[in-house]
Amino acid sequence: MQGVAALLLAACASYAVASDGASSIRADAIHGHIAFLADDALEGRGTATRGHELAAAYVSSQFASYGLQPAGDHGSWYQTVPLLESSAVISGASARLERDGSLTELTVKEDFLPRASYWESDVMLFGPMTFVGFGVHAPELNYDDFAGVNLTGRIAVILAGAPAALPVDQRAYYASVAVKGAELTARGAIGVITIGPPAEDQTSTWERRVLMSWLPAMRATGEDGRPLQAFPQLRGGLLLSPSGAAKVFSGAAHTLDEVYANADQSKVQSFDLPGSIHFTTKSVLARRSSMNVVALLEGSDPKLKSEYVVLSAHLDHLGVGAAVEGDSIYNGALDNASGIAMMLEAARVLRFRADKLRRSVLFIAFTAEEKGLLGSEYFVRQPTVPRSAIVADINIDMPIALTTFTNLVAFGADHSTLGRVALAAATRESLRLAPDPEPDQVRFVRSDQFAFVRNGIPALQMDTGTHAAQKGINGEEVVEKFRRSRYHMPGDDRDQPIDYAFLARLARVNLHIVYDVANTRERQQWNSGDFFAEKAKLAPDN
Repeated sequence: MQGVAALLLAACASYAVASDGASSIRADAIHGHIAFLADDALEGRGTATRGHELAAAYVSSQFASYGLQPAGDHGSWYQTVPLLESSAVISGASARLERDGSLTELTVKEDFLPRASYWESDVMLFGPMTFVGFGVHAPELNYDDFAGVNLTGRIAVILAGAPAALPVDQRAYYASVAVKGAELTARGAIGVITIGPPAEDQTSTWERRVLMSWLPAMRATGEDGRPLQAFPQLRGGLLLSPSGAAKVFSGAAHTLDEVYANADQSKVQSFDLPGSIHFTTKSVLARRSSMNVVALLEGSDPKLKSEYVVLSAHLDHLGVGAAVEGDSIYNGALDNASGIAMMLEAARVLRFRADKLRRSVLFIAFTAEEKGLLGSEYFVRQPTVPRSAIVADINIDMPIALTTFTNLVAFGADHSTLGRVALAAATRESLRLAPDPEPDQVRFVRSDQFAFVRNGIPALQMDTGTHAAQKGINGEEVVEKFRRSRYHMPGDDRDQPIDYAFLARLARVNLHIVYDVANTRERQQWNSGDFFAEKAKLAPDN
């Protein structure tokens, strides 16, 4: 039986190579799209900025030139995403601890950064503090940081992330700010203070956090204008530096070192902290809107064309901000002009294969990914096609194509039948699929595909691996250097040594996947008992 299955797989693969047109993907076209989208004239494509609008107009014009159909609002190319922007005013924040009649001042930018509020411009909060570990309630794993704790009227102090002992998928889910916010709200907390890992373990240093504190925060809004996934009962919040955390835990029942040691062992821990904290934050609130760009390539099967495969990538980046070495434009060439370029080139090629596609294909350039997957979350909540008719999302986000790799990573491959499709597609391009080299980074939940996953739709993100093809080049070092020095920095620009030929190869892999999913008779299925599939069944909107 295994031999027969292998022959069938090979036959399907050869049919796809002959039929899906992937060989027509052009590296120079991908180069051209990136050259425009990452140009300084677009000012970093910040969400709800003129630069993003120009980028959206460019993408829609490309879709139109390919002969695709607009699939946004009211027959247009665009789906408008209403947003609430909140900018924390760093100079307007203050915090002090009150213990046994004495005061300890916390210094903004050195000890803490204020969290933006979506409900009040000026927040003054005073109350006792309770440390509740990671703030995780996972009954199916017999883990509960809230056991025996009363948070009513108190300010919760929590560790970022989730216990390392939890399985990777569950760890990713329970690390979510939205999941934690819902738990804290249900338990009566009035504010939240977050502490990161010890200074020596922080992948994003405190100095970099301060550097990026100019970025405004955003939430999509519902029909009533209220921000989604925001919690009015949690009136204010702070992020503590290692020095700030040391001050908050001074004199506590357990030292900060003990707290970190217990966290490393995933031990449930909670206790009241001495004294109270008084802090003020100021936020500048503004109503904004941005747009997803949505195009349709209609399938040819009379029945299956009413089902949709989504090929997506996010269009936004960080815009204009704090200057680094004299450059203040955060161009986002790899993150994610490259993904948009690959999607556009796949759309151009697939247009000439429309008569061979059974299902329809939606091409979506999402806004506000950098603000928390807002554009994709809004689309899945308010889809321009029936949500039940979306069979899968194939998402492209920030392939670090700074050399030629021999392998790829398929985030999400272990969760659904898309894994088998991804393996076959990579094999067609003589590329291997490698396991996630950093499962603790839980990248599967950190890009737009997760909006689909949260709503029960199988999804996948193909990314570059870490094994370089050329001798003498350490692929892991190439990836790590980018993340350390260029990721979310002005240096992610067109001047990098981008390997456009490899981007074309990766675009062909994604095209193979879309083509195969569009033509497979059966819909893609979650693996039996998959954690995310089970959570999606319990989501309020399902």
